[in-house]
Amino acid sequence: MLDQNTDKPVLTLRDLSIEFPTSQGIVKAVTALSLDIHKGRRVGFIGESGSGKTTTALAVMQMLAEPGRVAGGSVVLGDTNVLALDEEQMRRTRLSRIAYIPQGAMNSLNPVMRVEPQMWDGIIAHEGKLDRAELKRRSDAALESVGLPVHTGSLYPHELAGGMKQRVCIAMGIILNPELIIADEPTSALDVVTQRQVMQTLKDIQSQIGSGLMLIGHDMGLMAQTVDELAVLKNGELVEHGTVKQILEAPKHPYTQDLISSVPLVGGESFLNPDRRADAPKRGSSEPLLRFANVTKQYGPVTALHPMSFSLQGDTPQIISIVGQSGSGKSTMGSIMLGFNPPSTGRVLYEGQDVQTMSAAQSLDFRKNVQAVFQDPYACFNPFYRVNHALKFPFKRFGLAQSEAYTQKATEEACDAVGLDPDLVLPRYPHQLSGGQRQRLIVARALMLSPKLLIADEPVSMVDASLRASILSNIYDLKDKYGISILYITHDLATAYHVSDYVIVLFKGHVVEAGPPKEVIGAPEHPYTKLLIDSIPWPDLDRAWGDGRDDWDPTTLEAEAERAPTVYRGDVPGFDLVRSQGRSA
Repeated sequence: MLDQNTDKPVLTLRDLSIEFPTSQGIVKAVTALSLDIHKGRRVGFIGESGSGKTTTALAVMQMLAEPGRVAGGSVVLGDTNVLALDEEQMRRTRLSRIAYIPQGAMNSLNPVMRVEPQMWDGIIAHEGKLDRAELKRRSDAALESVGLPVHTGSLYPHELAGGMKQRVCIAMGIILNPELIIADEPTSALDVVTQRQVMQTLKDIQSQIGSGLMLIGHDMGLMAQTVDELAVLKNGELVEHGTVKQILEAPKHPYTQDLISSVPLVGGESFLNPDRRADAPKRGSSEPLLRFANVTKQYGPVTALHPMSFSLQGDTPQIISIVGQSGSGKSTMGSIMLGFNPPSTGRVLYEGQDVQTMSAAQSLDFRKNVQAVFQDPYACFNPFYRVNHALKFPFKRFGLAQSEAYTQKATEEACDAVGLDPDLVLPRYPHQLSGGQRQRLIVARALMLSPKLLIADEPVSMVDASLRASILSNIYDLKDKYGISILYITHDLATAYHVSDYVIVLFKGHVVEAGPPKEVIGAPEHPYTKLLIDSIPWPDLDRAWGDGRDDWDPTTLEAEAERAPTVYRGDVPGFDLVRSQGRSA
């Protein structure tokens, strides 16, 4: 145990054990966990999915879902035995003394209420009815404290960007000045620039009110730049605890060492297997596999994608990465490629055929040969069907099922190809699988159709950092084994550095830098690319990332980026990006 603060801890966990009775027996989710969080200290709970991080936080708030239960130990908040509180006492303790900032901000805000009354609800629930002017004063102060303009309170959640929604959740959490803030993966779905802004906001406000912070996550780089102490959990057990400096510079447990080494670094050691390229599947057309011909996309007065032209030949399997912040036009590009979203001007051609004017037969062939891997694997499965059915359905739909036995064999081989045990995953429902397993199954389902092109839109943003490298390495191997070209859409520049043959950096719908990854990401020249690289949280304690320094102002840096011309670096055979004649400031 650390002994760095003689004051009474804000939170004391002693021999905390949590279990879930099931029909197969008792599952021990957390075992004999002991830990202190002191006032003003930030403690990171890190580990893979299923390690007991969120379960511990829910137990602290008495919010364990049935049949979960605290089997032993104690949870003490200041001088209060949390486990001895009745339901009404615990309700009054939440928000006023313990604040919870959730992972999915959009799912945590009421979509039919403006932000301001949602903030007032918490105040009124704990302090009774107050004058409207006082409520507004306090909600305005909370919004300003997290760097949001006061008019944000009059907006609906859907009118806010992802980073703004997350800041609203922070403002709601700290509005009653709690003793303890629990932040559960608060930035996992945000791009690196927004992530850095949100974490600076959280650290600043936590320091101002002097509360303790329990930060739950799986990104060792983010933890290194954010917390004072690290608690490493594996299978419900605390395997290592110490200061960030101790953990990063001299990790003792093999699991901690694995977590640190799993962080992909720009210029660091590759996590990929040796190159073993295969020829791409034989095609009946000499036309490029995919071609953008002066494609644009407008949504009313907003131009989401400015004129873009490129051709992907497809004769050699390649990974083309498209990187940028949320709102840069990446996913718009992906939806246009897949034919889900028609371009405002220009054409998208698959082997010479316009995707928007294909016949029914051509469209069916296109759907089979151009597959997608989406960001949220859970949303891609029907929750009422077992995995076996979910994988077989498209295989049969596209006429590939010669017999039931043949289909079953193809299903099992697809699971094997992505490193999953068919006997384990096929009989299960989607909710019975981990996020990493679901993500691999989305890849397996796509591979069963033997596609020529895979559009992967943020395929690993919702899985553990240690699983990201594993899944991307798996996709990379399958690309070489089956000769599939891949368009990888991501805001994770470190993984794009390792897996890409060519990188396109998008900023507000414009291409601002493009070329091989070692040039574009390894030695960026455009101000916007430099901003993205500078915003990546490395596990490096000497780096000023989350300290809120005044010289890091993304608004100013983005304004500078808008004035800079596009930078074109080297070319790669098989992919031709048409260079624009320049863009206006």
